[in-house]
Amino acid sequence: MRVVEGARVQRDRLLGSAGLAAASAVLFALTFPPTRWTILSWLALAPLFLAVRRGTLAQALFVTWLWCVVGACVAGDWFPRAVAEYFHQPIWVALALFIAVFTLMAGPYLMAFAAAYRGLARRLGPLALPFFAAAAWAAAELGRGRLFTGTPFFIGNPWALAGYAHAQNLPLAQIASVTGIYGVSFAVACANAGAAEAWLAWRRRERSRRAVIAPVLLSLLPALAFIAHGYAVLGRPAPGADAPATAIAIAQGNLSVGTQWRSDFYGRNLDVYLTLTDAAATEGHPDIVFWPESAMTFFLEDEPIYRKAIASVTRPRGIELVVGGPRNDGAHPEPRFFNSVFVLGTEGEIRGRYDKQYLVPFAEYFPLQVDVMRRRFGSVRVFEPGSEKAPLATRAGSAGILVCNEVMLPEVASERVARGAVYLVNPSNDTWISDPKYTEQQFDIARLRAVEQRRYLVRASTAGPSAVIDPLGRVLVRTNALQREFVLGEVRPVTERSIYGRIGDSFGLLCALAVAAAFVMPRLR
Repeated sequence: MRVVEGARVQRDRLLGSAGLAAASAVLFALTFPPTRWTILSWLALAPLFLAVRRGTLAQALFVTWLWCVVGACVAGDWFPRAVAEYFHQPIWVALALFIAVFTLMAGPYLMAFAAAYRGLARRLGPLALPFFAAAAWAAAELGRGRLFTGTPFFIGNPWALAGYAHAQNLPLAQIASVTGIYGVSFAVACANAGAAEAWLAWRRRERSRRAVIAPVLLSLLPALAFIAHGYAVLGRPAPGADAPATAIAIAQGNLSVGTQWRSDFYGRNLDVYLTLTDAAATEGHPDIVFWPESAMTFFLEDEPIYRKAIASVTRPRGIELVVGGPRNDGAHPEPRFFNSVFVLGTEGEIRGRYDKQYLVPFAEYFPLQVDVMRRRFGSVRVFEPGSEKAPLATRAGSAGILVCNEVMLPEVASERVARGAVYLVNPSNDTWISDPKYTEQQFDIARLRAVEQRRYLVRASTAGPSAVIDPLGRVLVRTNALQREFVLGEVRPVTERSIYGRIGDSFGLLCALAVAAAFVMPRLR
């Protein structure tokens, strides 16, 4: 009888923990676009932290995995739909892939956090624990983004990190120029861990001021300090404010990638981008016009006729183009293909080129030759990663190129700036998803890259939003999502490097070291 009763208690406890984790995941997801209920982020993780503290370690790992999957489904419900449409697969196959992706790419790191948090709770008092819990959370996010990135079969996917919910909270976001995105996440996790400690003290009927209020007040100190720092930064001129401005335009074609990946559409869509470029030049006289990733559906180097068509628009207006398209290396009989960005002079001549380095698995390359869902672009089957990391020379200065998902990788942006980039460019192909939720989430990620590096960032998207973002994360101009239009703006070169640009992910590494030290040092109170 006692065995049955014990099993019932364990089942009820697991169900309660699972409910807490699921509620936490939903609240967490609502902090991201399109809802952007950012205020929820200060409490959204607390139910997860409480669930992790209940029951056995195995139960804690399970509810953490559940949190990961539920949160991804709510925040990223665009993923299964996009995969089903893009790869022509049943929705259940897309959903299974979605769960597998986040189980592999986020689950292990969050489970490691759960195990560490439980251990820390046994070693630390309620006043110290929130800070170490936040350090464990930041370290888990760092591992998720950095470990295994760039291997032949894997790339980091640091999407929907806690800090990205605060991309529009400019005072708090400024700390990213010192700590990277992980500092913002640290502040959020610390506040949530403090709330969890206060709740546990209340449940234990320890309702003194020290037991309930002190953990909350102390855990808010990082956020308050970071916000104070941010207001001080925003009160000063932005980096590069005195540098000469270069007038630019961004052409947003809003053309379906589904047609661009068919050989019978080779060369299509050029007229759309030339028309947008001509209209932008008529209205604003830009020195540079940016086209998005995959704007060209032909091999530029092999098509002098198309280059002449481009020059017919750029030559009379004196326009330089920065444009994305495929490239082949001309090898025979098996050429290699690259996802490239070109700089074109006024005569249509190629002045520079960047080949994308960090490719998307199963969309741009196929790990272990798994080609069930391959698609064609003319004779293109897979892309090869590029090797050259140097910025491209443009009229506005050296441009650090971050193609599409590369903007999700802070270390790649740092590398571009370290090699001399005075501004950043993010050409992106977003029409294959065509969901405002996705595009706004990616846009927020790009804003944090501008803040981290203290650089102007030009985002040229096929579906939008396309924008110019200044070094403080302020959106100077932007397009509407899922519209065909152009936008005029300006960029300024910035040469000084941010603290984060110089020290990289030192903050995240220090967080990991602090957690490790808590396990090897004597019991702290």
